[in-house]
Amino acid sequence: MYRICLAFVFFMMSSSGILAQNLSNRDSIAVIRRELQKTDDDKLRVDILSQLSTTFFNFSEIDSSVFYSLKAISLARNIGYNAGELQAILQLHIAARHSGNYIQAIRAAMTGLKKSEIYNDLAFKANFLGEIGITYREIRQYEKALSYLKKSYMLCDSLGNRDYAWYQLNNIGEVHLLQGNLDSAKYYCQIPYDSSSVNWIKYYSKINLAKILMKRKDCKNALLSFLDVLKVQAFPSHRFNNNLNLAVVYQCLNMPDSSILYAGKAIDLAERLHMYTYLAEAHDFMASFFKNSDKEKSLFHTRAVASYKDSLVRFNEILALNSFVEFDKEERQFEVDSARSTYQFKVRQYVLASGIGIMIVVAIVLFSNNKRKQKTNKKLEWQKKQISEQHNKAEKTLSELKSTQSQLIQSEKMASLGELTAGIAHEIQNPLNFVNNFSEVNTELIKEIQDERRKTQDKRDEKLEDELLKDIVQNQEKINHHGKRAADIVKGMLQHSRSSSGVKEPTNINALADEYLRLAYHGLRAKDKSFNATMKTDFDETIGSINVVPQDIGRVILNLITNAFYAVNERQKLLAASHELLANYEPTVSVITKKEGNKVLIRVKDNGNGIPQKILDKIFQPFFTTKPTGQGTGLGLSLSYDIIKAHGGELKVETLSAESAAQAGKEGEGSTFIVQLPVV
Repeated sequence: MYRICLAFVFFMMSSSGILAQNLSNRDSIAVIRRELQKTDDDKLRVDILSQLSTTFFNFSEIDSSVFYSLKAISLARNIGYNAGELQAILQLHIAARHSGNYIQAIRAAMTGLKKSEIYNDLAFKANFLGEIGITYREIRQYEKALSYLKKSYMLCDSLGNRDYAWYQLNNIGEVHLLQGNLDSAKYYCQIPYDSSSVNWIKYYSKINLAKILMKRKDCKNALLSFLDVLKVQAFPSHRFNNNLNLAVVYQCLNMPDSSILYAGKAIDLAERLHMYTYLAEAHDFMASFFKNSDKEKSLFHTRAVASYKDSLVRFNEILALNSFVEFDKEERQFEVDSARSTYQFKVRQYVLASGIGIMIVVAIVLFSNNKRKQKTNKKLEWQKKQISEQHNKAEKTLSELKSTQSQLIQSEKMASLGELTAGIAHEIQNPLNFVNNFSEVNTELIKEIQDERRKTQDKRDEKLEDELLKDIVQNQEKINHHGKRAADIVKGMLQHSRSSSGVKEPTNINALADEYLRLAYHGLRAKDKSFNATMKTDFDETIGSINVVPQDIGRVILNLITNAFYAVNERQKLLAASHELLANYEPTVSVITKKEGNKVLIRVKDNGNGIPQKILDKIFQPFFTTKPTGQGTGLGLSLSYDIIKAHGGELKVETLSAESAAQAGKEGEGSTFIVQLPVV
């Protein structure tokens, strides 16, 4: 019974304000965070992270709510805590929906529905069906809303969860209300009002029944109902709706002062809690209210509607971007695979269309030859027109193919950015620690100087003051140095994520290679704590800076180093699986740079399993990969090859596979990828 009710209980805590009542001030967040730091139980940490997300949501801090939901999802997946993962996804959906980010809300709910079916968790399945239906209702897709809400009701009813089943009847009634089917709306809302003993269900039913009275112009009784539910301590969005409903009723009763008063309360509440969707709705009502009586005020509120809708769009873009980077690497890989499948499907379509077109042209030519004596001139003009149309169609096809290719490249770049995220977090932590430590030391030194200066002139030690000031200056220089180091790391991350400008600039190849070597290693370590490898570098300091596009060359180096780490890790796993001794094998990746004449060579070497000769000529082909399905796109080496060619250089590979080495009586030498760039 606990598993059946878990999702429903958490949802009601968030939507009815129970957590907001139990944790009524900011101290509650500090208490929850302390509990998070104390416990080593990962399942309990998932539950506490979800509770933090819910608490921030109750304070209407949507971005913080989303952040902690994502952390809970990630941890729950790592430890296989299915119920915790589903609860965190549900909280993410609720936060996105209440902020007006319906795209993210539906995506999260659909993911939760799919996961609940995989985990065979019927209680959460009922929850997600209901949430999808509510979201479709809010974006005015009523038929889809009714379909999902009815499925949720039937599943809740079969599980014996009467409270949540009545809740869905209220939602179904509200859809009929929005469609103008007042009799159906009253039927569905009256059942839970008469049957349920739960206050919040009666509260929800009473609001909908009051709206039905208002639609039927029974404004006096509607007013009494709205004033009654206004006394209940409700969730912020419900308080907003109650105030706006009263504004509409008072307008119906021709009481403009009261209508303006409650509309103003609705706007104040929405502004205080940064609820852009509700602000737009309230200002839209005010614009309509003043439309005939005060054109200036009507125009003011109309502009406010447009302004808040723009703010909501920008907020959703930021929220969607953060979620894209963090939400789920499996979903990102799914998008890459989908794009690739779409690309291949389009290619097949275009080939088929071209074949059919050619057959049509041939048939027309043969038909025309039979009548060439009678219609020679007409046939030539018609053929010219057909050729022109085929040419235009081919140009359009080529343009669509290029657009699809660009989308695939961007997907690959974002996937590699996800690989780098953990490494960047590790790298940026070191300079930040230095900045914090030296800042604390400076604070203590300044206090010592202040203490010395409070002494009388005859007791002051000026020499000590000079030494303290000198230490402060030195510490400040170190703070500045490490601050610039952190800024360089962030700058590199931004350069890697944005589209390449294509402009070459002087770049230190040694520094670029060293940076990506460490970032790639720490990124892999963050995903797999058991992974270890020896990193060796041999940089030719005479190279200096050469003119390249740093974002593009950085991506090439990252792809090669990541592949090298993957190769040595796979060999280590293979030896372990075959129960061979690992003592004689040390996974090693080496990065070597050297200047030879007017060329710079970058070698990325590993001692992995090597590349079999039979596939050696295929590794630079698009979509060819030796990795298992879902672990590689097959675009990394292909894009790297194109980038180096565009720089006037060459990318090649030298390899001796473990199988070939055994036949030759040698130890496996792995692979070496060689990047050759011209020095301009």
